[in-house]
Amino acid sequence: MKPLRLIRTTMLALALPVTAPAQTISCPTPPNKVSVSIAAVAAFDPRHQLFTYSYTVSNGASSQQDIDSFNLDVEPPVSSASSPLGWTPSQFMGRSTFGWTATLVSESGPDDGISIPPSIVQIKPLRALAGFSFQSLNPPGFVKYYVTGFSPEPVQPDEETAERLAEACPQTTGKFFDLAVTGSTVGPTKAAPVQIDVEPGKFPNRIDLEEQRTVPIAILGSGTFDVNTVDLTSLQAGTGKAATTDTVPVFQDVNGDGIPDLVVHFPVKTLGLGCHDTALFLIGKKLDGTAFGGADSIVIVDCE
Repeated sequence: MKPLRLIRTTMLALALPVTAPAQTISCPTPPNKVSVSIAAVAAFDPRHQLFTYSYTVSNGASSQQDIDSFNLDVEPPVSSASSPLGWTPSQFMGRSTFGWTATLVSESGPDDGISIPPSIVQIKPLRALAGFSFQSLNPPGFVKYYVTGFSPEPVQPDEETAERLAEACPQTTGKFFDLAVTGSTVGPTKAAPVQIDVEPGKFPNRIDLEEQRTVPIAILGSGTFDVNTVDLTSLQAGTGKAATTDTVPVFQDVNGDGIPDLVVHFPVKTLGLGCHDTALFLIGKKLDGTAFGGADSIVIVDCE
């Protein structure tokens, strides 16, 4: 009987279900391993009241990825967009977000099993790329940017596997705006446009970045804009977000139209200007919280 019991036990063991080993999912690297800086220039055409916004994107030395997209939250519409070679501009559906993606790829590149191949024009660490620009009637202010690095994602054999990857790796395959590196730069805003005059009474408006002085800016009053309603503490000028040195408002009629204007002063060193800047912008709020902004043309002198 012992042999029979042995055989029966063996048969029961063979009938038990075999548990397959759990499949390990390897998550791709998040597309945010970049150290980015954005240089922005807002040029102003006073004849057409039109702003041209231009950007240079730099990838830092500590970055672990190439930069493959650059996007901005802007007040629409924008027009006349320009792009560096191999980059494609686009507007996000359902959002006031405009930007560019590196799309040019090598036709002879190897098939390495990556779902989206890298572009040959991505911005590598220690490199910078200019040529991103567009035009807008809306005045400048500070807007949010989104930058992503290239992260290879292996081709999935089927839709079910792709869905499992997305569920297991939300930090990698989640929403674009949650994964991107973000920051603040200059761009068109929904602020009410106002006219300003840098260096009232002078033209062109020359600024020497080495001078230890303040630059006067007049916020021009009009039939639709009362400068008495300006919140002096809210004013910011240039990309440096310079604060005014004035603690008491000074009202003058600088353009002789019989309507008071507000003259404020900002230290040159805090304006954030560079050698290639052709406009200086100012933003602020009225006492009721309404945002406004404007810009005037400038000429940077003795700059190397």
